[in-house]
Amino acid sequence: MRPEQILLHAPRGGRSVYQFLCPACLHPVEKPADRKVAALLVSAGVDLATEDSLLGERLVAEALDSEVVSDQMDHSPPGPAFTLDDLVTFHFLLMDEAYIEEFLDGETS
Repeated sequence: MRPEQILLHAPRGGRSVYQFLCPACLHPVEKPADRKVAALLVSAGVDLATEDSLLGERLVAEALDSEVVSDQMDHSPPGPAFTLDDLVTFHFLLMDEAYIEEFLDGETS
């Protein structure tokens, strides 16, 4: 993850946090940042946000423009696509207590 993909918000006297988009699911992630973490992020080139409204909006806008996101969206995972039938089968497997016990014991593939 590059510094421009992370945003630090450190209000005076408030709780500091840093935000980024998860590279796997593209959902925003927010983590607390103590003084050491904030200093490390700034020294690595992470921008310091000045307004709350910038946090999520900027991350999403930059991620959508980034090559990383487009590369991830261009490549489908190997294997067949997940279908509605797969979802129904999965639902019933989750309701089958014997199957769950076998699965957790490592007896089911």
